[in-house]
Formats: sequence, structure tokens, C-alpha cells
Amino acid sequence: MAFAAQDGPDTGLASFAHLAAITGPAIPAIVYLTRRRTDPFVTREAAKATNAGMAFLVTFVVATLIEFYVPLVAFVGRLTQLAIVVVAVMVCVQCSRRVRDGLPTSYPFYIKVVKTHD
Repeated sequence: MAFAAQDGPDTGLASFAHLAAITGPAIPAIVYLTRRRTDPFVTREAAKATNAGMAFLVTFVVATLIEFYVPLVAFVGRLTQLAIVVVAVMVCVQCSRRVRDGLPTSYPFYIKVVKTHD
């Protein structure tokens, strides 16, 4: 059985970078750093996932600080944490599916940490 070289972009790795953005920016940043010179599609998508992961992380940390240090509205911090997790999962899965099909994607919000070259 012979295997041919893949001509198109590595959509699996780009899809993994978007799914890993649920946990924060570290894993997509590693994908970005390892593929930035070889695959422009994966580089661009991993940069987008890193930026979105940073937005999820920063908003989650702010919600946690509100929960701990503002006792009168601690429930708002807890609800915000829950909302961030739900939104992160939904958006990252949607972007992962889109990238898996070979289409570029974008997030509705992000904190620009890595240049995306768009």
C-alpha cells in the first residue's frame, strides 16, 4: 500500500488548535510556533486560536477575581465563569469543524497576541 504526500493544508492540526483553545492559549501557541515556517494555513488558524484562547483566559480570570474579591456580587462572577466556558466550547467546536473542512474561520472576539497575517 502506497501513501501519497498531502498536497493541501494540514486541516487536522489546525482543527486541533481550535479545539485546544478551549483550555487557553498555550497549546495553540505551540502549534503556531512549530508550524509557522512550513504551513501557512495552520499558522494562520493557530494564531487565531491562540488569540481567542487568550481572550477566554483573560475573561475567565477577571470573572474569578470578581467572584473572590467582590462578595456582594460573587454570583455574577460565578455565572460569568459558566457563560465563558459554554461560549468557549461552542465557538471553538464550530471553528474546528469549519477548519476541518478546509475553510478559514474567525472568532467574534479575541485579544491580539499573535499576528495573524490576514
